[in-house]
Amino acid sequence: MDMFEHLFGHQQSMPELLPAIERAIAGVEPRLKQTRGYPKIYRKAVSTALDYAHSLAANVPGPIEVNRQSYAKDAFVHALFPSIDSVLDAFCTSRALQDHHLEFPAADACYALMGMRRREKTTLGMEMSGHMLQRDVIQNVVYFTCHTIENPAPSEQQARELVALSFFDSLTSQVAKQIEARKQGTQLQRREKDLLVDRLRVADAQTRPALEKELSNLLASMQSSISSLDLRNYIEDFEAVLLNPGQYLRLDQVPINMDSMGIRRKSDDADPEEAIIFNELIGFDRRDWTVTMVYCSNIPFETFASKLEKAYRELAI
Repeated sequence: MDMFEHLFGHQQSMPELLPAIERAIAGVEPRLKQTRGYPKIYRKAVSTALDYAHSLAANVPGPIEVNRQSYAKDAFVHALFPSIDSVLDAFCTSRALQDHHLEFPAADACYALMGMRRREKTTLGMEMSGHMLQRDVIQNVVYFTCHTIENPAPSEQQARELVALSFFDSLTSQVAKQIEARKQGTQLQRREKDLLVDRLRVADAQTRPALEKELSNLLASMQSSISSLDLRNYIEDFEAVLLNPGQYLRLDQVPINMDSMGIRRKSDDADPEEAIIFNELIGFDRRDWTVTMVYCSNIPFETFASKLEKAYRELAI
């Protein structure tokens, strides 16, 4: 049983959880290792987040095989790419796949997570209305950009384990963001205090009482903010996020009826059973991703030197 099976199994013991706890702490504040109760006080939060990350990774759809044949036959694959050339571009230029190829040079296939940005735009087109061809019809076009390949691995299980770990890292990054926001808030309070002190120095008898009250309230608020930044209180941030992971990271299913050109069908013409289901990963970063697991095979990789030489040749023409 490998490390990931230990980590994501139920009823994890402390030795099995320790690598995950150390990973979470390293991503937030390494000094937490020196605080009282470490690592036991983090066990429940980290265990909950690990189980959730593993469940979420298991629910990512796929894997789908992406190649020329599937682009022509699979409506889902066809919807994800504007052309067959864009399929090759997405995979050939992936840094993660290139690194994987260097690590496993003999392997000609792998599994990975693919994420894309779903876009929509309004355009004018043509469509049939009965036996009449109508021109300049307003249409909504669905398309995808920024295809990104991550967490490649030789098997689907290994790829999903890597995806689960990246989901776990995303959750712990939310803890770090909460703490950083409080730090920045405290800095703003200190600047506000300095401004109030300067105003008090030149205040007259009429304005001084109001300024003194404002300063007193600010100092009380600052005391609470500073106390929250005590390392011993960081466990509250971990528990707020990791015990409620679904509030910070989730998969939403989005059914869309569209034709082979990516044009949304009107609701009265659409068959719900023919809708393509896209899975949106919400909360992974500032923008939402449409995600699926993919199976990559026979990907032609180019070295950086060969790409540079090719670019020079094109410029010289």
